Amino acid sequence: MSNIPIPLDNEKWSFLSKTVVRRWGVTLTSVLVALALTEGLWLLVDRPVSAPLFLAAIVLTAWLCGFGYAVVAAILAGIAVDIFFVQPRFEFSGSRDEIVRLIIFVFEGTAIAWLVARLKIAGEEIRLSHQKLQALTDYQQRLREDEQKRIARDVHDELGQALTGLKMHMHVLKGQASTTDGIATGIDQLMLMTDSTISTVRRIASELRPSMLDDLGLVAALEWQTKEFERRTSIECLFTTDSESIDLGSERNTAMYRIVQEALTNVARHSEADKVSVDLNVDDHHVNVRVRDNGRGIEKAHFDSVSLGIVGMQERCRMIGGELKIDGSREKGTVVRLRIPVRV
Repeated sequence: MSNIPIPLDNEKWSFLSKTVVRRWGVTLTSVLVALALTEGLWLLVDRPVSAPLFLAAIVLTAWLCGFGYAVVAAILAGIAVDIFFVQPRFEFSGSRDEIVRLIIFVFEGTAIAWLVARLKIAGEEIRLSHQKLQALTDYQQRLREDEQKRIARDVHDELGQALTGLKMHMHVLKGQASTTDGIATGIDQLMLMTDSTISTVRRIASELRPSMLDDLGLVAALEWQTKEFERRTSIECLFTTDSESIDLGSERNTAMYRIVQEALTNVARHSEADKVSVDLNVDDHHVNVRVRDNGRGIEKAHFDSVSLGIVGMQERCRMIGGELKIDGSREKGTVVRLRIPVRV
């Protein structure tokens, strides 16, 4: 059973998890900063509220260091509030009132810290689930392409060879049965059916995985795809490029080919266009593809809704580190722009 690779995500605050000392440092520093800021406010304004800055320090500690350190920050903050900002100042006698105030403040701080800690855990779980989902999508996409490549090779090689052999045998039979018109006519019909079947096999193999994508490269494959699209749909399709050969590697070549294929499929299904252009250009850092049609234009409501075709295009683009933009209007049709870095 294969393991699905989960992409590593560098934690923004990963340095805090390296040592306990650093977490203690953050805990103490947050309380001291809150103390200093509150003391400064007391110098500027007569008796401002003192608790909010300390509660903010508790929240920061809970988010960066965890619930346990936030409880310590709540206790330190409660003592600091009582000593520095409750009359009489600069003393903690341990009286009943002081103990009750401290317990209430610590309880409030602990409750807030618990909520923040749970919020962070939930966020981490969502982030991890999102990473797993993306990794699963990438993994399934690669499996699908590999399987299509294998099926296309088997259909083209094994079934195609078998049909070609069948046609050769029928040629031999036709020569041997030339004196019988009925048999010869029947064999002619069988040969026509075989030719049609061979063409169908080649078409299916090309749709599964065009051999020229591996043999001749991305430019030739896209040019062939536009010609096939025009032949099948009778929609005029113009392909232009400023480069004779582009090789971004098997995975990115395949992704670009499939994105253009899906864009053309959407044109045929939804745009009601009679003309479409596919432009492929290369600059120093990016490969740019633009698919433009003169149809009715994609509706924004349709784009914002869950369209599996568009989602598939976006996922393929994300997998190869590219950018995908889709714009549409009733007057100008739809434009799909794909931008892929030359190097990753």
